[in-house]
Amino acid sequence: KQWYQRRVAITAGGINLYILQPISRVPTPHKMRSFVLLGCLLAVAYGQLGSSCIYMKSDTSTGYAYAGMSYNDGCNGCVCSPTGLALCGRIFCPHKCQHVNSDGVSGWVSHGAVVIKDGCACTCGRGFGFGASEFSCAC
Repeated sequence: KQWYQRRVAITAGGINLYILQPISRVPTPHKMRSFVLLGCLLAVAYGQLGSSCIYMKSDTSTGYAYAGMSYNDGCNGCVCSPTGLALCGRIFCPHKCQHVNSDGVSGWVSHGAVVIKDGCACTCGRGFGFGASEFSCAC
């Protein structure tokens, strides 16, 4: 189907003479490939493709969240931004211990949780001071 565009050619004595020029409203395959390539380049430049947030799951394994996904780091509710930045509400968790898993990812475990640190079994529990929690380890 051919589309036409109306252009004013001559205006004389209040009378407009128009010329109809054929136009194409559907981009050619070459133009479409250019648009897709440009879109991909912009997405990569702004970190939209392949970005993820890394967090520690409740079982201390490493978890991955992608843009728009919500997750919990053991203490705070978080959302992964399109650029891979973790957007978390920071609240005080006196009943949790901060832990770094074997992948180097930080998170929180509850009182009573046992984790292995340097070959020792460590239990999260009440620490010294107001609202403190810490690990006590037995080797």
